[in-house]
Amino acid sequence: MDSKKRNHTLPGKRGGFPGRFLGFIGTTLAAIVLILLGVIWVLERGPSPTLTARFCQSVRETSAIRWLSNIFLTEEELAQYVSLNTENDETDTINTSLIHISETNVAEKGEDSLELIDITMKTCKGKLLIVKDPKRVMLGTSEAFGTQPGLLLTEMVAKYDGVAGINAGGFNDENGTGNGGRPQGLVISDGQILAGYGQSRYNVVGLDGNGVLHIGTMTGDEALAQGVIWAVSFVTHDGLASSLIINGEVQTRNLGIGVNPRTALGQREDGALLLLVLDGRSVNTLGATMEDIVNIMLDYGAINAGNLDGGSSSLMVYDGEIVNNCSSVTGPRRIPTAFIVLKEGEGNE
Repeated sequence: MDSKKRNHTLPGKRGGFPGRFLGFIGTTLAAIVLILLGVIWVLERGPSPTLTARFCQSVRETSAIRWLSNIFLTEEELAQYVSLNTENDETDTINTSLIHISETNVAEKGEDSLELIDITMKTCKGKLLIVKDPKRVMLGTSEAFGTQPGLLLTEMVAKYDGVAGINAGGFNDENGTGNGGRPQGLVISDGQILAGYGQSRYNVVGLDGNGVLHIGTMTGDEALAQGVIWAVSFVTHDGLASSLIINGEVQTRNLGIGVNPRTALGQREDGALLLLVLDGRSVNTLGATMEDIVNIMLDYGAINAGNLDGGSSSLMVYDGEIVNNCSSVTGPRRIPTAFIVLKEGEGNE
């Protein structure tokens, strides 16, 4: 009799453990969710308007988590914290006469023609690649926009037998899960419009046949008329244009305070191109603001500079290796476009 009671009791005890374990997991997850909601409430409803603005602008620049800014704030309340650029018809244009491409830079060979620099700031770190001969930089593209996935940056650099590269223009990224196959806005490759339209206006970052950097708002036809042969476009979710520095003047209307990984392209007066990638979204590197990009570009002599796609797409490849930290938890993203640094003697003539 006692044996039968024990037989009935023991299975019950064994069967109770999974239930208690699942209950513990559920309670723990609920506690984590409540803690996260509490942190977001403090960030959005807390006593610091500056912190609220920085948080809201940072998450709204992303594709996957921009909805976080609306958990405790309405769109009307958000309006006081986010920068909405309504100046889409920029009139500033690049003065190409300010760029004097140095024959010394063009003639330099070997390691001296490229300079890779470590960048360290308070909230971010990254890499700056100085390409002294601007004609070595071209735009790489993936195959069959819209019908094929994009390429990893390492694949893009290898496709063109390049020595380095950075991600370039924006692309459709629904809920942060896009496959990088469909670029947003304008794409010009080898003097041909591959995406976008000649009569439509875009925020353009591109290079002409002489290696001069062009940035600003223009139509596809206007870009071609200026001699642009490689170009992409990018604009943030809140409408901030890509122009950061034009003819030595900082474009303050485009300097949002969101903190994220960043990619940018600048040019010095001697024609050298500055390829910049800054990390973010980790414990040690939170990210950079647009103003951080501007300050770095100015420190290294840029008189023109434009912002490119950032976030989890921000990446630099050098000598076949990824040299910065990718912020995406799933690894490097597939992208439709990249600025590629070609080998010596293979640039545009």
